[in-house]
Amino acid sequence: MSSRIRVTGAVLAVVALAACNTTVRGTGTQSGVPTGGPPPGPTSESSQPAPSGDPDVTPPPEAAVFEIGETGTVTDESGNPLADITVADAVQTADPPDEFSDPPTNGTFLSATVTVDNIGGDVFTVAPFDFMVRYPGGTRVEYGEGSAGVFGYDNLLDVSEVDAGATITGVIAFDVDPEVAGKQIVYADLSGRVLGAWNVP
Repeated sequence: MSSRIRVTGAVLAVVALAACNTTVRGTGTQSGVPTGGPPPGPTSESSQPAPSGDPDVTPPPEAAVFEIGETGTVTDESGNPLADITVADAVQTADPPDEFSDPPTNGTFLSATVTVDNIGGDVFTVAPFDFMVRYPGGTRVEYGEGSAGVFGYDNLLDVSEVDAGATITGVIAFDVDPEVAGKQIVYADLSGRVLGAWNVP
């Protein structure tokens, strides 16, 4: 059973308009991650706001980093839990998902299963576009880019309003370069700021 890490931050801007002003940090313990939060993963200049130059302004911390199968808890600005997000079962293959789907344009399909448990008191909105793949150099592969074969997978994650106490599970898939090591599946707000990242083995 995967460990749980509490991610302090905000839900997407479609749920909380102030998402761009919130921060994300991990706390708790798990194998390889010290109490106080996991270390930052590979980032790019585009993944974090540029320094303001104002000494009184504290830049937000780096996104919390997880391993595939681990769970992060999204919270609001007050620390109230909203939803648990688990990214699991990451698979890379050059084969199309079925006989009717196009092969990958960039060489490999990367698919993963996302589970969202609404542990808050309000509706939690999630969409496949909240997730993307980030390469170590900062390049991002957004959902739907590349081959149309990414839409050939069964049980694709859809734009969903998850009721309090409810759970949804769906698949996300990306057309990626197999030669790039150190890829991450990331969860981001609508400004593009990464809230959490899952290392792809």
